[in-house]
Amino acid sequence: MQHSSSKRIALVLFFVCLAIGVVSSPLWAADHDGYIIRSNVNEVRLVFAASDRAGHVVQSLRSTDVAVADNGRIIRHFRSFRAASEIPLDVVVLLDASDSVAAQLPTEIAEIKSFVQNSKWGERDRVSILVFGGLHAKLICANNCTAQIAQAKLSALQAAGATPLYDALFEAAEILRRDRNPESRPAIILFSDGVDTISIHSAAEVAAAAQNQQSVIYSVNSRSAKAGEGRGDAVLEYLASNTGGLSFAPGQNVEQVLREVLEDLHGGYVLTYELPEQNRGQHSVRILPTRDPRLEFRARRAYNDSAEE
Repeated sequence: MQHSSSKRIALVLFFVCLAIGVVSSPLWAADHDGYIIRSNVNEVRLVFAASDRAGHVVQSLRSTDVAVADNGRIIRHFRSFRAASEIPLDVVVLLDASDSVAAQLPTEIAEIKSFVQNSKWGERDRVSILVFGGLHAKLICANNCTAQIAQAKLSALQAAGATPLYDALFEAAEILRRDRNPESRPAIILFSDGVDTISIHSAAEVAAAAQNQQSVIYSVNSRSAKAGEGRGDAVLEYLASNTGGLSFAPGQNVEQVLREVLEDLHGGYVLTYELPEQNRGQHSVRILPTRDPRLEFRARRAYNDSAEE
């Protein structure tokens, strides 16, 4: 009789909490004593890089050195704050194989193969390769791209077709979303000239998708350095800057670029804080220095709170 009463009391308490909005993402588990009510508090997770004005990486930050402006609301107290080096990577290398980058494609393929084979990956790191040219993107390999068959598929690529850049980026973001380890650091390394010719999605939609999934975009410009300024240059910069990544100009050494990208992914910091209840919907975010005004930060600039739940 007492056991049955405990169950009824637990159920009543649950529905009261649900009605007033206290319980978030309820999870139920039964044991011999009755029902146990558990709840998960939604969090915002920001991965960011820190540097001084000379561009030197700052590696000794504490949680009290930064604050977050979330829709103008200043947040100083975080649920967690740690170095990004402790977090496994989930990387999609996205390669433009359309007609417009045919001259640069063989060099990029060789450097990507070397990058995947020779970089020091952690046991929990995952690397996928997605290529696009024509109407659709094609997944060369998923999660583990060091196998010989994946390397052979990459070597056999030929440049052809139109450039569905934004659609391919959207698909890369979806690959990172599926079966994702919530503790991983997702990233897209994009090789392209930044010129889209056929996509259904837009640059703004792609940036929003990456921001909401916490995926940083690194843009490596595949345009010939001899061709002068390209109309896709601003697109590549936009995608990188809005997601907390880096944009690399054409003509740079690809091996050096990829080494810098990997160092950047292993650097930086990760902080989390409780999802603000005010102003539900799209949030703008900025990381601010609290002690040293010379510090500069790089992180995603926005998120939609429904994606954080």
